[in-house]
Amino acid sequence: MVTCPARIPSVELGAIVPLSELQKQGACEFRYKDERLLSPADVAWCDILFLVRGASSESVWAARWAKKHERTVLGYWDDDLLGIPDYSSAYRYYSNHKIRANIDALFRLADAFLSPNSKLAAKLSVLHGREVKVLPGVHGRERFDPPKKRTTQPPIVGYSGGPDHIRILNAFIGPAIGEVAQTGANFKLHIVGPKPDFLAGLPVETRYTPSIPDYYDYLAFASKLDWDIGLAPQWESEFTTCKFYNKLLEYAHIGCAGIYTKIEPYVGVIEDGITGLLVPNEVAAWRDAILRLLKDPDLRFKIASNAYEFAQSHHNRKVVVERYKETLAPFLGYRAPTMGGLYLVARGLAGGPGRLWRIGMEYLMVYGFRYVLRRAPVYMFSRLHQKVTHLRPKDSMHT
Repeated sequence: MVTCPARIPSVELGAIVPLSELQKQGACEFRYKDERLLSPADVAWCDILFLVRGASSESVWAARWAKKHERTVLGYWDDDLLGIPDYSSAYRYYSNHKIRANIDALFRLADAFLSPNSKLAAKLSVLHGREVKVLPGVHGRERFDPPKKRTTQPPIVGYSGGPDHIRILNAFIGPAIGEVAQTGANFKLHIVGPKPDFLAGLPVETRYTPSIPDYYDYLAFASKLDWDIGLAPQWESEFTTCKFYNKLLEYAHIGCAGIYTKIEPYVGVIEDGITGLLVPNEVAAWRDAILRLLKDPDLRFKIASNAYEFAQSHHNRKVVVERYKETLAPFLGYRAPTMGGLYLVARGLAGGPGRLWRIGMEYLMVYGFRYVLRRAPVYMFSRLHQKVTHLRPKDSMHT
């Protein structure tokens, strides 16, 4: 049973996609469910409870219930949840003392932790007290075509990211783009996600696309982009070094040449000038890198092609699934004892009000009364909807 606070890319790439492939091979059967909707019957169904980014009281409840009834509990982190920076919208949640206490409890309850980043895995090993296995990341699309040499003019410079990146865009990407435009270079700019301040003032054609919440809708959208250059700035911080280099795979999917901040996790993976350009977070450095690629279509094509080959050889589904199978082998053969149906019904009925209270109190503690009042109807509707409908096909297995 895979569970996560929300159906985000982390759970898609870290669990749903690779476990879908293992399910095809007959190595396992899996289901996904939002942790707020998880019931005793869901935990009873599984032999392994796979917690993605678990930190809530619901995660702790599920892990304790699983351990009490002899289920294996696995944790998966693709971010350092104890090091969320203060500019992140998630900082308020993960810095709360109650959430940190939950994380502490999960370190004690989990049988093993997994991560796609070796540095994060080493940190988790210290906190968990056992070796944390590193699993390779996978792209959401099973297949995508190699890049084509684009001859259309003007070239398109693109950026895609989340709302937390608005500050980094305004800090030096905006000034760098402005300086590129002042040289008379002919290009277009396309921003997806956060809307920066500098778009309206540029003397070049710009396009803005708001964030696309559904991951698979975003993949379909990205597959049609004709970007020539993709920008991937990151803050130079300890938190960033523990992330996965997903932007490399994303830009390989789009078929563009990427420019990346010269920091882990990109350093050590990207070969400068071969699979991407690595630059420090300085306006002049980003300006020069963008100009270099704008002026050299052959270099753009070479970098995009090499990045595609890297993604295909290191992160295609066959390679990733074999690593998952190898890493999960000690757990996949385990069979938990069965639990009686009447017992589960009784526990579910008895625990329902308690779970609602627990969820409400935790959200109240972290976000305050207004947030809980606003979100409570949404949560109740999702509970009701889950009771009367089946999961969409991609919620059980997406290929």
